[in-house]
Amino acid sequence: MEFTINALNSFITNLPMGIEVEGMRYVIGVGSIYLLTWIIFAGVLKNRRIRKALPSQLRIKQTIREMRNSVLSIIVFIFAYSITNYALEDYFGGPVFKIYSDVAEYGWAYLVFSVVLWTIGLDTYFYWTHRFMHHKKFYNFFHRTHHRSHNPSPFTAYSFAPPEAVLVYLFVPIFFTLVPMHTMAFGAAMLIQTTRNAMAHCGYELFPKGWARHPILGIFATVTHHDLHHEKSHGNYAFYFTFWDRVMGTEHPEYLERFDRVTQGTNRQSNALAQGTDESTQPTT
Repeated sequence: MEFTINALNSFITNLPMGIEVEGMRYVIGVGSIYLLTWIIFAGVLKNRRIRKALPSQLRIKQTIREMRNSVLSIIVFIFAYSITNYALEDYFGGPVFKIYSDVAEYGWAYLVFSVVLWTIGLDTYFYWTHRFMHHKKFYNFFHRTHHRSHNPSPFTAYSFAPPEAVLVYLFVPIFFTLVPMHTMAFGAAMLIQTTRNAMAHCGYELFPKGWARHPILGIFATVTHHDLHHEKSHGNYAFYFTFWDRVMGTEHPEYLERFDRVTQGTNRQSNALAQGTDESTQPTT
């Protein structure tokens, strides 16, 4: 009982600051991508639309659902952090997370390297947990909510069911118990992650022609890469990179062709055929 009370007190204490930090990150990362792709440069990007946008009524309905889910996800992130941080400190008798605030402790080079290491580690974690969530035994419990956004928008980025939000969060304590990370590096890594997540769901291909087939640049996943995952509901499970999908044979066979069509302005027929609805709820394995 004492553990439960103290853990909940930790959550209540962390909630105001957590909402401020996570909310600001969401507004900057997701809001900026929405503003840039769907408002300011919508005309410029109209030929880069991967699939035809949903009708206005369905789009509004989906956006409201996504924003509601996003608020809940942020609260779940704060709750999960508070509970795991307190539980680990209680079990080990002191702080466990290797977070530090003095740059001089490891130097600037390490600070930058830790962000790179976070990105590589997160992509690996995301790939395997993503495949796990697509298993037919776990799909409805974890991932169905996210895939209700069959034709995604930047607001899809945080549109999770609570169990998926917890699974997404769990990378944080795993990384923090293994790798020292400066608070500034963590802030930068999370902002990059949120912005990149919104980009992956924005529905417009932002990468230049030839990117996906380039022997080096092609390792970085494009918007089409993840949009195709939402459309087909299988394949293209990775987040930042195409490495794991290519190694494991899960890159969607239409990916390169679809990217070429979008970036060469020959995707109009695909847009007409692939409008879809606002929901996709089928597990894939």
